[in-house]
Amino acid sequence: MALPTKNRLKNKKDFDAVFKKGKALNGSFLFIKSLPSSLGYPRFGFIVSAKFAAKAVLRNKVRRLLAEVILSERLLNMPSCDTVVVVMKKIPAETEVIRDDFIAVLRQARFI
Repeated sequence: MALPTKNRLKNKKDFDAVFKKGKALNGSFLFIKSLPSSLGYPRFGFIVSAKFAAKAVLRNKVRRLLAEVILSERLLNMPSCDTVVVVMKKIPAETEVIRDDFIAVLRQARFI
């Protein structure tokens, strides 16, 4: 299931602001950058590069998986911030590995 529209980062200027001023946390395969905002609700953006997977189908599958983790962990109720999730390295195609790493990084950031 996809994130609600209001909870998505869409504009390049929003992504750039998070990258410029946000704080980063690293995981094994991904990292997140987060920047507090005054909107009253959190927004998330995902970057999965072609270096990770050449096929768009797999990149979109990873994006859907990350959105599913956000919804299942009820992160849409957390304090207002803009968060960008970047998948950095080529990893096994097992979605459980990605999910576990993402949850570990979210716990490290104290979102969970």
